[in-house]
Amino acid sequence: MKIRLEHLTKRFPNRNKKIAADVIAVNDFDFEIPDGKLIGLLGPSGCGKSTALNLICGLEVPTEGKIFFDDDDVTKLPPESRGVGMVFQSYALYPHLTVRKNIMFPLENLKGDQKLTREQMEEKVSEAARTVQIEELLDRRPNEMSGGQQQRVAIARALVKMPRVLLLDEPLSNLDARLRIQTREEIKRIQNATGITTVFVTHDQEEAMSISDMIVVMKEGVVNQIGKPQEVYDNPVNLFVAKFLGTPPINVYNGSIKDGGLYVGEDKVLGKDFVKDVKEQDVYVGIRPEGFILDDNMEGKKGALKAELKAIEVMGRDTSVVFRHAASDNQSRAIVTADNNISSSSDEIRFDVDPRKVFVFSKENEERLI
Repeated sequence: MKIRLEHLTKRFPNRNKKIAADVIAVNDFDFEIPDGKLIGLLGPSGCGKSTALNLICGLEVPTEGKIFFDDDDVTKLPPESRGVGMVFQSYALYPHLTVRKNIMFPLENLKGDQKLTREQMEEKVSEAARTVQIEELLDRRPNEMSGGQQQRVAIARALVKMPRVLLLDEPLSNLDARLRIQTREEIKRIQNATGITTVFVTHDQEEAMSISDMIVVMKEGVVNQIGKPQEVYDNPVNLFVAKFLGTPPINVYNGSIKDGGLYVGEDKVLGKDFVKDVKEQDVYVGIRPEGFILDDNMEGKKGALKAELKAIEVMGRDTSVVFRHAASDNQSRAIVTADNNISSSSDEIRFDVDPRKVFVFSKENEERLI
């Protein structure tokens, strides 16, 4: 089932009495979530992503705009009438109930034509448990399980009614690093198996990019960019999106377009073919860590970007080169293959850059120019 959000806006009264204006948590959100896809709502804390999820769920009422499930206007429907399954960050399991009872709880509250017999409820619980692979845990209580197992129980409870939409609010934030990777893979498997349209809220860009069919990058209640994860990474529309996506993060420098080239500080890193049709001006230059090409200094070559070498960190397959350039207040990081033979005894290091990994942004509004 597709979800259509039309100019969705949510305002809250400002608790700071000195400021009369309302707080706009979600600002004119206009987007259609395709049927059967997993969409990641991504952004820093306070950007409005959880509020957007609560609006879809019905826990919050929009100040303006409408919400459609297929062609049904659900804007004013209460949560229990929308057919959504919600998984919270805290899991919200009942500690005194077994896993079986936790999963069954939503079914026991069905009324009228939807009411089920005990046998039907048991069958649905077993099916949900099989989907998330916890059949052997049905007689345990939450405190007898790991965080990852509790997460699966919470997902099973959300799935047991076969909701029209599955909503996940930062469901992995309480897990350790290894378990997060395992659980996010499990969420993607479950979503593929059920085909339920799923909205996944996270501030972790690696999580969102690894399992989402599309990501929505938000900042201060405003949608900055929507697209497939790799497309957004490769073609950020502004400096915020470029800085938010990527591990290690993008390196940002003060630069300029002048004399038929792109300069990082005083170093001309790319020529006229790269900067054509863009007027001369001061800019921000973003270079992805994998966009640096290490100059091995063979045959008298000299890389275009000259920097001060700070550290070399060997990470197995790759090597992380930490350096400082005068055009940035922060240390930079380049990722090169471990085959590169880098001398740690030198104070200077030189790079060329891959133009596909270089982005140029306006200093006025931080929108992307190249």
